[in-house]
Amino acid sequence: MLKRKYLVASILFCGLTGTAFMDRYVHDEVEQEGFQIDTIAENLRVPWQIVFLPDRSILFTEREGRVRIIRNDRLIAKPLLNLNDIVLRNKSGALGLCPHPEFSKNRQVYLASNYLLAGSMKLRIVRYELIKDTLSKPLVIIKDIPANQNHTGCRLVFGPDKKIYITTGDADQPMLAQDLKAYNGKILRLNDDGSVPGDNPFVNNDTARKEIWSYGHRNPQGIAFQPGTGLLYASEHGPTGGDEINLIKKGANYGWPIVHHDDQRVGMESPLVQYTPSIGPGETMFYNGSRFPELRNKLLVACLRGEAVLCLDLKDGKISEQLVLLRKRYGRIRSLVTGPDGYIYFSTSMHDPGEGHPRDAHDDMILRMRPSGALALSSKKISSDIPGKGNPQMDAEGIFQQLCASCHGDKLQGTATAKGFLNTKFLYGSDRKSIVNSITKGIAEKGMPAWNGAISPQDIGKLADYIMLKSRR
Repeated sequence: MLKRKYLVASILFCGLTGTAFMDRYVHDEVEQEGFQIDTIAENLRVPWQIVFLPDRSILFTEREGRVRIIRNDRLIAKPLLNLNDIVLRNKSGALGLCPHPEFSKNRQVYLASNYLLAGSMKLRIVRYELIKDTLSKPLVIIKDIPANQNHTGCRLVFGPDKKIYITTGDADQPMLAQDLKAYNGKILRLNDDGSVPGDNPFVNNDTARKEIWSYGHRNPQGIAFQPGTGLLYASEHGPTGGDEINLIKKGANYGWPIVHHDDQRVGMESPLVQYTPSIGPGETMFYNGSRFPELRNKLLVACLRGEAVLCLDLKDGKISEQLVLLRKRYGRIRSLVTGPDGYIYFSTSMHDPGEGHPRDAHDDMILRMRPSGALALSSKKISSDIPGKGNPQMDAEGIFQQLCASCHGDKLQGTATAKGFLNTKFLYGSDRKSIVNSITKGIAEKGMPAWNGAISPQDIGKLADYIMLKSRR
């Protein structure tokens, strides 16, 4: 039974700020006659992934370590699976989920989750069989991928080739994304039993992981294949702004941490579009239903920080126009799926530590969007100029925590990834000019990104002053 219904009589579609290597159009205002939003389930804890089974049941993960099912719009109280060894830190836990393309025959479901091994966080993908409302017969597909409480990925999807594609984050160790011997900062491609396909790009390279399909990613959390073309698109979280939508090519390098935002380098792929300030892109999907003809074949992107659904029109591997749905109405949106009824289902993600703040006892929710009138679009061409960098109101400590703390420690004490700044010698100069230079240009061989272009020169100066002040105490 549906618990609540919302009638939205008028919705503003406000263009998310973005820059791109194209002449771009953003729908900054779209008037819509009416959507009806149905609450399918509520009082959840970060429903990270929602998928449909052939019998129209909804399967979903809760980040706290549960896999649950909804039948006939009714949430079954008992989970199909409880992960007892889950690691729940910030954005880690039970993550991506997908059924096998031949689920009707084999009842197989794939699940990504975080766990501890010798005190270190890891990521694994496990295949289960759904038998009598229980996920059983676990088979590990891949495991022991280094993970972190923030940059762990992990979205799963089967391609038209019936191979499973897996996104991984850089685990807050940026140079792992460029290391072909590491699983991190990659999109991986495997057979359904975990073996390596013979046509993977690095299958004959003895110095690379043979599972790698593409690399140089920071934290991709959405992947989707375009119907008809078979092209693969991915969404990716940037370092401070610089969120990306990428066309994924076999064996290609997407640059992190060597390039980001609008940086370009020969041999590295540039994004189709990047968003500064950040929109926090989550799951992506191509809408393939019939209920919203205006959205058919468009790429929809769930936005966490942007609290909206981004809608992109893609032609010949390029973005021709973009608009925004449901802006600032339901909070952080993480998962999206087209239902067998042609409606759009999405999940909220308000119990995310640090960024999500539950609005009431109903958060988090799984919602369904149905049309209650015609969708009328209007568009306006806008400039491609970058209107701002990062958060202009963030102080020096906030900039440090956002850009530097994951590697250098929240109190500048250092981590296993990088040295701290307390009671130590600065290897690249301790005067202000040298520190500003290091922040601006980065130290590529150490995995430190160049922050020029990501934050303003004024903020770079504030950050240098903060590091100098704190390191001398």
